[in-house]
Amino acid sequence: MDRPLTDKQRSVLEFLREFARSRSFAPTAMEVAGRFGIAEKNAFYYLELLERKGYIRRRRKSPRRIEFLGEAALPALLRVPVLGRVPAGSPREAVELVEEELLLDPFLAGEGEIFSLRVKGDSMEGAHICEGDYVLVRAQETAEDGEIVVAVVEGEATVKRIRRQKEGLRLEPANPAYAPLDVPNGAPSFRIAGKVVGIFRKL
Repeated sequence: MDRPLTDKQRSVLEFLREFARSRSFAPTAMEVAGRFGIAEKNAFYYLELLERKGYIRRRRKSPRRIEFLGEAALPALLRVPVLGRVPAGSPREAVELVEEELLLDPFLAGEGEIFSLRVKGDSMEGAHICEGDYVLVRAQETAEDGEIVVAVVEGEATVKRIRRQKEGLRLEPANPAYAPLDVPNGAPSFRIAGKVVGIFRKL
């Protein structure tokens, strides 16, 4: 059974829950400290207390991954793993390591296996995908002409709009400062990792 909280502890818990609801990920200890005007070490103390009392469970390797337990549990939110950063520019490796989680209404994410990547670069700004945005991606190996995808080229990932051509595929940026990338039919070093189905932006 959850142990009783003091007024200050409950205030911290409610801040954690509201932050997670509105931004889809939990605040760091530094953000907790800033909200309540306390030292960061004291913020860690409150987080430890809430965990010991059974209201939260923290993931030690990721400060933004907090699970709310018992009466503090958030209503039926979908946990979307953030796997790393994907360039909206020249292809670079997207690190497939869970860095954090987004907590989203399942309606926003849709069906299927959903993961997220954080965008680095400005080549898709014409499609309103900007530096620092989180793209929500449905894992799938195919896409229709004109859809925005996360593509892996020679082991490196990039987010681009796909165009089908007779000779193969074209990965188009949405910024005239960048050149498209043509991929011939049957290229063994190319695959589609998923289709971009949404964008989440931290304010």
